[in-house]
Amino acid sequence: MNGTINPIKLNEVIEYEDLFHETYSGTSLKAGRIVQIVYWIKPGKSFITYDILDHKKKYVNIEDSLSPPSIQRQEISFETVFDLKQPVDIEIAGVKRPSVIVSITIHWSDDGTEVSYGVTDRTDTTYFGVREELLVNWNPHLPARSLNTSL
Repeated sequence: MNGTINPIKLNEVIEYEDLFHETYSGTSLKAGRIVQIVYWIKPGKSFITYDILDHKKKYVNIEDSLSPPSIQRQEISFETVFDLKQPVDIEIAGVKRPSVIVSITIHWSDDGTEVSYGVTDRTDTTYFGVREELLVNWNPHLPARSLNTSL
């Protein structure tokens, strides 16, 4: 799966005053520095959240909303190895289980980019946070695309 999103820039500082502009009075954003961008993809729905650090206080999973022009945004392109609803195998306690991908989550931070998946197995158990590298290892029979996710 590939695409482009337009989030607030990583490490952008949102000033307290930016949040009180009358046009953006209903924003869920918080003052502070963007330390992580997360793009959540589910069937029929996708959204962006941020982790925002304000001195010693950290706000997590703050949903994106309209922001004044003083807050810089940038396009981020992404490509994942697997797609939503794609059948894959997962491994639990050494046993391979047929499963299907039900969600994709992409995290961008100063530490780099991480892609993880939510997968549901035949017992209807969903495992979230399955790293892309593990799915590639468990599914050598599937053609793997190269991962190209950049800021």
